[in-house]
Amino acid sequence: MMFSRAGRDKRGLSPKSKPQRGSYAEQRINELRKERAKYNVNDLGFYNGGVPRAHRGTLRGEALDVAGGFHSPKIHNFMDFNHADAYRVSTEDAIKFKHYMGTDKNDFQRTMPGFPMYYDTDFNYAKDRDFWFKFILFMGGSIYFYKRMQLESDRSRMTARMEGY
Repeated sequence: MMFSRAGRDKRGLSPKSKPQRGSYAEQRINELRKERAKYNVNDLGFYNGGVPRAHRGTLRGEALDVAGGFHSPKIHNFMDFNHADAYRVSTEDAIKFKHYMGTDKNDFQRTMPGFPMYYDTDFNYAKDRDFWFKFILFMGGSIYFYKRMQLESDRSRMTARMEGY
């Protein structure tokens, strides 16, 4: 629909699918819309303009930064959910998420590795890498000194020939 002209509306945009009425997606979209309105933030996460308020300088409305600035979720969570017992996920949310993950399990597992994780508690991998690192340094040093010895022997022969002139 996006690439064909017949699938677009009068403005030339392709139609967006809306979440089903009463679904978790619709509920979450409404929650996010309320949170954005609370801090005067648009859908992209940037602060909107608005009427200036006394003693707020360049800030507009309930915004925490100037118009056009990005609303950091860290600031939002710090202000509203800054304690150890703040659980934003209810049991109902967990059940719905579990159902969602059950229906899309194949897609979810596609991103997982096909082999179990290996935990190197004895640091054998680091020991092995340490050996090969030392071996490569030794070989590189040996080659360097061999080439340096050739160069110095050639230089000494050249000096000996130059003394004969």
